[in-house]
Order: sequence, then structure tokens, then C-alpha cells
Amino acid sequence: MSVAQQHPGEQRSGATVDIDADVELLTDQIKALKELGSKGQVSEGQRYDFSIRWGTIQAGRLRRLVHYSGLGRLTDADERRFQALCAELRSLSGLIDRFRLAQPVFTEGKPARAKRYRAPRQTSSWRGSPRRPESPSRAI
Repeated sequence: MSVAQQHPGEQRSGATVDIDADVELLTDQIKALKELGSKGQVSEGQRYDFSIRWGTIQAGRLRRLVHYSGLGRLTDADERRFQALCAELRSLSGLIDRFRLAQPVFTEGKPARAKRYRAPRQTSSWRGSPRRPESPSRAI
């Protein structure tokens, strides 16, 4: 994941980024997904273990490639490799759905945030408290 110098004759701005390790890890996960898909029966434990690795690779390595591609920091050859990888991931959409995995995100955006559960607040004001029945008035 180092920054490499631009190759002569390539039209990219700034220093380019070495994506070999990222592409290798993503390619390995694609291969593992295809192998998992070729199995007749997959246990819930196998699916869960794979989904953790898949999500980690998607959130880390793919997101990194999307980011550097958007900045124009990939060489022309690496940009073609990245686009080919994206096309292959898109073609696996049915398999990804079958195992209930996270779909790849090919655009930059804000990272997903977990929704926090907030318990109902206890109020200390009289407005939030239930009304008390009125006491009977005394007749004088």
C-alpha cells in the first residue's frame, strides 16, 4: 500500500498508488466466493465466517481502490485492472445475494454508520408525568 512514482508517459496527476496487494486480496475473496457458491450445502457457520472476511475486504480494500480511482491516483493500467475487478464483482451479484453478503459499493460516499438505540427518556417535569385524579372538593 505504498505510494509509487508515476510511470513515464502516463497522464495522471500526482503520485500514483500501488494497488497490487489490494487487487490480490480482492481477487482471492472473489475466488473463495465462487468456491463457496459451487458447494451444494454451506453451513451457517461457514457463511458467517466468510461474510466477516468479505465485509472487511469490501470496507477496507475496495473502498481504498474506489477512493484512489476517484482521485485519479491509479496508473492507466491499474485503472483498467480496477474496472475489470468492479465488472467481475457486479457479475457476482446473484451469488452475493444468495449468501446474504454486503454488496460492493463502487462510489465514494460517507461511511455507513450504525444506528444507535435510544431508550425512552425519563422526564422529571410535571408535563411528562401522568395526571393525578383530582381530589374531591370539600363542600362548606
